Amino acid sequence: MPVRPDDLSNVITRRGALAALALLGIAGCGGSVAATTSTPHWDYNAEGPDHWADLDRGYATCRAGHAQSPIDLDSPTELHPSDHIEIDYRSISSVKLLNNGHTIQAAVPADSGNRIVVDGTAFTLTQFHFHLPSEHTVDGHDTAMELHFVHTASSGRLAVLAVLLHAQPDATPLTPILTATPNRIGLTRTVSAVDPREYLPTDLAQFRYQGSLTTPPCTEGVEWIVLRHPAPVAIPDVDNYRALFPHSNRPTQPRNGRPVVLAGPN
Repeated sequence: MPVRPDDLSNVITRRGALAALALLGIAGCGGSVAATTSTPHWDYNAEGPDHWADLDRGYATCRAGHAQSPIDLDSPTELHPSDHIEIDYRSISSVKLLNNGHTIQAAVPADSGNRIVVDGTAFTLTQFHFHLPSEHTVDGHDTAMELHFVHTASSGRLAVLAVLLHAQPDATPLTPILTATPNRIGLTRTVSAVDPREYLPTDLAQFRYQGSLTTPPCTEGVEWIVLRHPAPVAIPDVDNYRALFPHSNRPTQPRNGRPVVLAGPN
């Protein structure tokens, strides 16, 4: 059923619920949920990205780091057409959607078989979630939304496959996910028969670079793969998501000389 904006009572209680979820350590680009009572509340507004490092010493990298994400992908420094990653996605029987107060996050079963292979290392898909508008930009231009597929290697390393989403009038393969979005913080909803392959563009050319989580604690050492070409998302789905999360993106960060590789077909 379509997502409806929160009613007034939800707006009033939103901050309190966000704080409660923060105590549970609900993750964004970080991957899993970790039970802790020490995680401070953060958001994209009053305690927004410019102030994350002030909230906790554990968030210091959000300001002091030199390999932060997202970035503007304005000019690849290297062209390696054959250096693209392997994307091994398949249908998933069901995913559980969570409104965690920052985004809508879909938990992927550990045995789903979905993975990517980066430079010979396999990374298992653990969750995917959305940002509005896009976090990465290309030549200074953003898109309506951005989809992040978060993967974890056996060593604990993270790799994120990012898909830029451009808005169009008609329904898209993402519509069943975005119309099932729980409209209250902490609520979950199960969606059946999910195929991540349908959320990708046909052309899988990729920007690759080394970066960080785009949410606190902004940990660095993350493998980023941003697909060069966008995939579609329906305008009504964007509007419904925006009603819940007016903006949920970290601004682009300094590149600091990091190389960006453009791989795959042009």
